[in-house]
Amino acid sequence: GTVPMAIRKTLFYLCVPVVLLVVLLLVQGGIAHCRACCKPTHGFQLLDRLLGSAMVVVFVFIPSLVRTTFGLFACMFVDIPTTEPNCAAAVGKYWIFDMDQQCFQGYHARWAFGLGVPLLLVLCLVLPVAIATFTLHHRSHLNTP
Repeated sequence: GTVPMAIRKTLFYLCVPVVLLVVLLLVQGGIAHCRACCKPTHGFQLLDRLLGSAMVVVFVFIPSLVRTTFGLFACMFVDIPTTEPNCAAAVGKYWIFDMDQQCFQGYHARWAFGLGVPLLLVLCLVLPVAIATFTLHHRSHLNTP
């Protein structure tokens, strides 16, 4: 089947920061390579600069990535069951990105648990620990250019 529009938008919002990070690293690596032709530098300096730049970019984009990822789990009640003569048309919780999709039913369950849970683990646990580890490892070199 085709990927629903709500999922495509979510994937787009999640991919844009990754693409920007890759482009930034490629440009910065290219600039460093051009400078290396004129003036030799140490490979460790380049790697440290690339990792530092990547860390800053990731740090800037983490809030929007986490917000988008939490959006995979955001549901709201649409209708409240009621008695006759009133009739509730759509009782239950619906996903806020696609109000035609019931929460954790059909494709929403597959994407929320298949993409959302691993992303939350990476964004809320792995990346902060990696950034803290990198910063603590390089804390003695914070004042050197």
